[in-house]
Amino acid sequence: MAESPKDQTPDSTSKPAAKTFENSFSELEDVVRKLETGGLSLDEATKLFESGMKLASKCNEILSSSELKITRLQANFAEQMNLVPDDGEDIDDDGDA
Repeated sequence: MAESPKDQTPDSTSKPAAKTFENSFSELEDVVRKLETGGLSLDEATKLFESGMKLASKCNEILSSSELKITRLQANFAEQMNLVPDDGEDIDDDGDA
């Protein structure tokens, strides 16, 4: 029975991806605020900046992946829509003739 909740975990795995972006972005915002506030030693600021760059890179990877998925979905939809009118035009042409 313990395996059933694990089977449900993959469905939940898609949702944490969005949370991962949200969490990473939120952490990045915190880093930026701390850096903008100032008052940090050079070492602290450097470590924060490095952390911020890693977070920004992670956010960028997630956004790029999502953009690719959306582009593929749009392309597939466009292909489907191109097929439907062609079939519809043939039916209309046959009906008129």
